[in-house]
Amino acid sequence: MTNGEVKIRGMVDDDLPRVHEIDRLLFGEERVPTWPFSFETYWEIYHPKLSFVAEVDGRVVGFLVGNIVQEEHSQSILRLTHLAGRYSRDRQVGWIDMMGILPDYQHRQIGRKLVEAFQQECQHTNAPIRGIVRDNDEKLRNFLIKAGFKKWDIATYEKD
Repeated sequence: MTNGEVKIRGMVDDDLPRVHEIDRLLFGEERVPTWPFSFETYWEIYHPKLSFVAEVDGRVVGFLVGNIVQEEHSQSILRLTHLAGRYSRDRQVGWIDMMGILPDYQHRQIGRKLVEAFQQECQHTNAPIRGIVRDNDEKLRNFLIKAGFKKWDIATYEKD
């Protein structure tokens, strides 16, 4: 690890092999995935519009991908009761879908800088930012809380 300056920029196709590599490295115990499939599969299906990488000394060390979607496409009927005064059919919401930072580069404000880049794009449409975290993913949950996110009061349950 070096102490070089962190540069945040938009992700380009040439970054995909490195992002795939980071995702595969973190998919084990270092990161409990919010998405139940790999970054490669996610990218092929969604082609996220808001994708960023973090570089240190010209080397990609982290990434964040997401999208801005209409509120109505990102809400269940249960959540709408909590939005009574602010719900709008035209409202946009920014969703952070996946992110990852190489372990040697964690705790250096890289994740916060990636979120700030995402937030700047969301501000163009006044879109609040949301993310989904598995209940047992303490690392990601703690990161989001430190970054200013608040937990919703709705939980999802599943029965086979």
